[in-house]
Amino acid sequence: MTGGGSRAALVVGSAFVHDLGSLFPVTMTLAGEELAFTFVSSCPSPDAVAEWVRLRSGTVVAGRVPRFFVDANGRRIRVELAGSAIRALVVLADEVTAAPASVPQLGRWQDQMPCRVRGAMDELARMLSRCRHRAGGAAPLIDLELAYRPDREYETRLAGAHERVRAFIAPVRPVLAMRWRSATSAQRKAFLAELPDDTPVRGWLRRRRTTRIMGMELEVAP
Repeated sequence: MTGGGSRAALVVGSAFVHDLGSLFPVTMTLAGEELAFTFVSSCPSPDAVAEWVRLRSGTVVAGRVPRFFVDANGRRIRVELAGSAIRALVVLADEVTAAPASVPQLGRWQDQMPCRVRGAMDELARMLSRCRHRAGGAAPLIDLELAYRPDREYETRLAGAHERVRAFIAPVRPVLAMRWRSATSAQRKAFLAELPDDTPVRGWLRRRRTTRIMGMELEVAP
């Protein structure tokens, strides 16, 4: 992946999410070309985890051979993609619910998140490719972090929904926070020119521009 910049990491990472199956991405952190995930597995027990690993061992994931390491008495799986800087931690659901309160409460709403995260990764990869094509220079590098923030309108939307669909309404908003790691001023300008003219949000120390891509919020630091 060397030389491909963050665009290459996002492309492979999107395929990685797809090929691992319908796992809920609790966290995602991109640091230049290094991409790390934490996923929640639907496996009900350590025995099911072992079977999940057995079925995927020796297969090709995102065009590469994955390596699986099972620890914590079968309750956690570390996954590494050979020849890349992409890795993941897969945990059972009860491992997440026991984590700090910043982790969102799980439910049926999470089923839609893998597809939404992949869509946003793919679109960001295309945008980075276009900004490099227009501005030239080396492949730009970004830092990107996925977070789930409380949705202030959740209770209102929940109250107005039919009981059968309430479990699919997310109590949180998925947000991608992006900042530049290595890019020319021309590349940044070309990238920002593609963003809709949404209202920027002022932070404590710096100004961020916020927009939506593929159904997710994107915050871009200057």
